[in-house]
Amino acid sequence: MRQLYFSRNSFAKGARVVRDAHNQSHYLLVGRWGRRQDALSLYAIQGELLAEVRQTSLGLLPKFDLYYNRQNVGSISKTLGFWHEMIYVRKLRWIIMGSLTAEAYRVYHGTDLVMTMRPVVTTNGEAFELAISDQATEPICLCIAAVLDHWQKPTNQQRTKVPGKGLQINFGESNYTLEHKARASQ
Repeated sequence: MRQLYFSRNSFAKGARVVRDAHNQSHYLLVGRWGRRQDALSLYAIQGELLAEVRQTSLGLLPKFDLYYNRQNVGSISKTLGFWHEMIYVRKLRWIIMGSLTAEAYRVYHGTDLVMTMRPVVTTNGEAFELAISDQATEPICLCIAAVLDHWQKPTNQQRTKVPGKGLQINFGESNYTLEHKARASQ
C-alpha cells in the first residue's frame, strides 16, 4: 500500500498538492465547493486530467458524481448518521465506514480493503494520510477523500470569548459574532 498525503480543507488557499511518504509530488487537486456543478479536478503532476468530482445537488445531503478518464464511474452522497458513518459509493460498489469523532475512514469493495484515511500532522501542517491498496484506484480514492474532508467538521478552529464584545465563533472561512446581552439584576 502506497501512502499519500494532502493538506486538510485548504481549498480556500488554492490547489492541494498530493505527496507521497518521501515528500515527492504526484497529484494536484484543484477546484471549489458550494454551488451546484462545482467541481474538483485531479491532475497528474505532469498536467494530465485524471479524475473529477462534481457536485450535483446542494442541501443537507449533497450529492457528488465521480469521473475517471472523463467517464462517470460512481456517485457519493452524504447520509444521516450519528457517530459512525457508512456511505455507499454507487456504481463502484464501495462502502466507506468511519467515525466522525476520529475522522478516520476505511473503504471496502466487498471484503477487500481499498483505502484507509486518517488525520496526521506532517511538517507541512495538518494532513490526511491515505493508504491505497492499488495504484490504479488512486485518482478515485483521492476524489473520495476530498469529499470526506469537505464533510469534516472543523476541529482545529478556536472559539474565544472576547470580553465585553460577545462570543467570537469561527465557522470555517466565515467569522460570526454572537452578541451576549447581560440581564439586568433586579
